[in-house]
Amino acid sequence: MLATDPRYKYLMDIIMPNSCAVCGKVIVWDKLVCDECAADMPDMFDGLILAENTEGAVGVFYYEGAVIGLIYRSKHGGAVNNFAELCAEKLAERLRDRGIAENIDLVTAVPMHRRKRLARGQNHAERAARFVADKLSRPVDLSLLERSGDTTEQHKLEKEERRSHAENVYKAAKHHSDIKGKTILICDDVITTGSTISACAERLKEMGAAKVYACSAAVSDVYRDSKDMDHIIP
Repeated sequence: MLATDPRYKYLMDIIMPNSCAVCGKVIVWDKLVCDECAADMPDMFDGLILAENTEGAVGVFYYEGAVIGLIYRSKHGGAVNNFAELCAEKLAERLRDRGIAENIDLVTAVPMHRRKRLARGQNHAERAARFVADKLSRPVDLSLLERSGDTTEQHKLEKEERRSHAENVYKAAKHHSDIKGKTILICDDVITTGSTISACAERLKEMGAAKVYACSAAVSDVYRDSKDMDHIIP
């Protein structure tokens, strides 16, 4: 049962009171954010990033302030289902507004190496993919791509190193399903230079995907800078 199911939420609220996706304050069981945070949300991004090998990428927040902490807790097993669902709702809205949602055939996620997954207990990008797929009423397939044994984290690399690293670590899974001619949506937590989603999109197209879109909970605040607006469709 997905965490978006009202029955699940109601039962979980008995065990662990529901809390605001942003500030953590206890709220009514069927809400995602408190009234104060709803009225004063972190800055949001509503552009379309033209990342290489994709038809475009959407995001929700800028990767700054409180959002950094929320993303960190999401990566390291924090109880942030409400944050994941909130982001999924916003991502679904952006994809619908741009006429992309109805063309999506399948939702997937940026893969995580199994050692890191065991250490963290989950792949945060896979959780995001499940929530987004639910909001779009589309199937999810998390076995399309895999990551090699290199566990180096992208954010620890210099900008010029990220692209070559990403191109080397992501590959098609051995027994992936047939995606020929399909439009795929790939989910990640943060888009910075776009190297990760670009490399994953390239693999998906090599596997036969016709189009690849991407989405993330947050994007680098560099995308609010006017000098980078040539990479964005308003």
